[in-house]
Amino acid sequence: MDIKRRNIQYSKPCPVYLLASFGCVTNILSEVLCYPLEYIKIKLQMNGTQGCPKYKHLKSIIAETTSTKQYYRAFNAQMLKIIPQSTTRIFAYEFIRTAFTGDIVETTYRRKLSCASSAYAIALLTGNMGDIMKIRLINNKELTLIQAIQQSYNKTGFAGFFRGYWLNLITITVIQAVEIQLFEKFKRFFIKNFTQGNNSIGIDVIASLITGVSSGILTAPLDGFKCRYMNQLIDQQTYWQTFINVIKDEGLLALYKGTLPYCIKISIGSTLTFVLYEQFKRQII
Repeated sequence: MDIKRRNIQYSKPCPVYLLASFGCVTNILSEVLCYPLEYIKIKLQMNGTQGCPKYKHLKSIIAETTSTKQYYRAFNAQMLKIIPQSTTRIFAYEFIRTAFTGDIVETTYRRKLSCASSAYAIALLTGNMGDIMKIRLINNKELTLIQAIQQSYNKTGFAGFFRGYWLNLITITVIQAVEIQLFEKFKRFFIKNFTQGNNSIGIDVIASLITGVSSGILTAPLDGFKCRYMNQLIDQQTYWQTFINVIKDEGLLALYKGTLPYCIKISIGSTLTFVLYEQFKRQII
């Protein structure tokens, strides 16, 4: 659920625990529908070939995946990320937003971005471990979730569960910065040129899809680098060492592996979450 769209006013305030519950449910539904794209993205990012993967790489992954169940490999780890992270994010966002802006609905770009980034910084503390385990489980078919957690703890201790935290936060902050800025611009453009001033859920969906693709293209290299960094079990390589090794072994364009499924997942996933979330709120409030 994207913070950029929280501009809708309702007849009465909604309790934060309901917002958190709605947010969690909509995120889970979105993940159920879009998770196969996440699986394909990670497999492409970690295929070890030079440069961007070609169509044949995507085709080979699909050919190797013989059942629907395989596309949901490590889905339990994704839930370990999504459930605590989505609920914590909404609680944190509502608390920070109230502290910063009170009851003001329309706020400045800086305030929106500050509130969103701060909320994600707190939420990632609960979801980062699930992100790491998901990547490692997809890249190692022999591991179970419990084994992956035990293996990580034995090698790197509790601190290993926060590996790549700053990469995660930077990626999400860039996504929020792009989406907060572009969503309203695309929305105003479509309202002005295609609907004669009338807003609708369809306009929100179209603007959201285009914004999602834009933010996906900009942040795909960060996500690809994060995937490689989190997949390292032993915490011995710095960000810089990991980056140099990727460039040396696979080339600069390797950072764009998985861009297509990544962009599709961001645009469709965030749009589904937004539509479902706002519909839930309208039914209750």
